[in-house]
Amino acid sequence: MNAVAHGANRRTAIRLGLVALAMFSFGYVLAPFYDVLCRAIGLDRARPEFATAIPTALRLEFDTNVADGLPVTIDTLDRVVAAKAGSLVKARFRIANTGDQPLTIRAIPSFAPVRAAGLLQKLECFCFDALKLAPHETRDVTVVLLVAETLPEELGAATLSYTLQPA
Repeated sequence: MNAVAHGANRRTAIRLGLVALAMFSFGYVLAPFYDVLCRAIGLDRARPEFATAIPTALRLEFDTNVADGLPVTIDTLDRVVAAKAGSLVKARFRIANTGDQPLTIRAIPSFAPVRAAGLLQKLECFCFDALKLAPHETRDVTVVLLVAETLPEELGAATLSYTLQPA
């Protein structure tokens, strides 16, 4: 083997070693970086309430949508909660009229999977009545749910979605 080929092989080996070291370093710092990123943008992270895999807890997620052309925003302040069997669950939302006119809206709820509706009873909900919002008004609203005494083991999560429509 000549000296030129030996030098090229050595440089290639060093470059590959550096690439492997960079990939290992990236993987090592990715976990803490991911947690910081999720906190910054408000995405769900591993939550201690879900640490035990017992069938008496349900992962309840809240989703919101707005009808096209409606000058309103809705933010879910409690995106994911642990709904324990027989307990009350409270979730908060922030609704804002972004338009220059008064607005009357109604929230239309839906459950996924559909059978989750039979396990969660709404005691208080902003969807019960139409909401009247003044121009540029922001209002915090809540939903309070009573969770059934027994939850099926195979149902680990449910989503409650609200769509805002003109009333």
